[in-house]
Amino acid sequence: MFGELPFSTVLEIIVCLFLAATIAYCAVLDRKLRAMRAGQDGMRELVGELNAATQRAAGAIDGLKRASEESGEELAERIRRARGLADELSLMLESGNSIAERLGRSERSAQAAPAVTRPAARPVSQRDAATAARAANQLLEALKKKSG
Repeated sequence: MFGELPFSTVLEIIVCLFLAATIAYCAVLDRKLRAMRAGQDGMRELVGELNAATQRAAGAIDGLKRASEESGEELAERIRRARGLADELSLMLESGNSIAERLGRSERSAQAAPAVTRPAARPVSQRDAATAARAANQLLEALKKKSG
């Protein structure tokens, strides 16, 4: 087949075949490189989104830390106030018990003492009862404000 063609023509045909193979290989390589670049661009976007999400998460964690510290401080303050109120209530109970004991002792001593004429007890009017009830309500409101 190549016997009748000059050697230089055969050599040029071989070079053309190699050149065509090189062009085909370059086309395949170009397609692969484009696919890789597209994948790389996708990876860049993915890494960017991941970075943004990480920054948002870090900000949220900082916010949670601040909120936790604030609520911890508020809780400590409430506990401190509750302890103070508990101490006040304890003192009030002790005072009430002391008064009750003294009243009980005076009642017992009055019963044990010879009969003494006592003045008749004055009947309590509705007005006096209402005044006492208002005073008790005011005391309760004052205690609630102190504890609240």
